[in-house]
Order: sequence, then C-alpha cells, then structure tokens
Amino acid sequence: MASAQSSASDLHRNRHKVLAKSFYRTLRAEGLSHEEIIQLSTALLDLVTTEIRETPAPIARR
Repeated sequence: MASAQSSASDLHRNRHKVLAKSFYRTLRAEGLSHEEIIQLSTALLDLVTTEIRETPAPIARR
C-alpha cells in the first residue's frame, strides 16, 4: 500500500511541476520579466499565507 501512496504522491508532484512550468511559460509569453514573475509569486504566497492564518484550526478530537 505504501507503494500506491508513493506513486500517487509522485503523480501529484509531477502534475504540479507541469502546471507550474506551463504557467511560467505563459507569463513569459505575455512579456513578464523574471522580476515581475518573482513579484507575482510573492503576492500569491502572501495570499495563501494570509488565508492559512485566517482559517481556524480544527479542534482536535480525542
């Protein structure tokens, strides 16, 4: 079963890598500079971080 989980994780990582590469190529094709892509990436990370902080933590069940 660990093998199936490992394979699923590998598929997710690969899918994310492919999606990121496609997004990057699109941004470059639209004329964004490396600096602008870094600024966009920072803004996206800030949004995710803010959302995580604002989401209440689940209550642990015993």
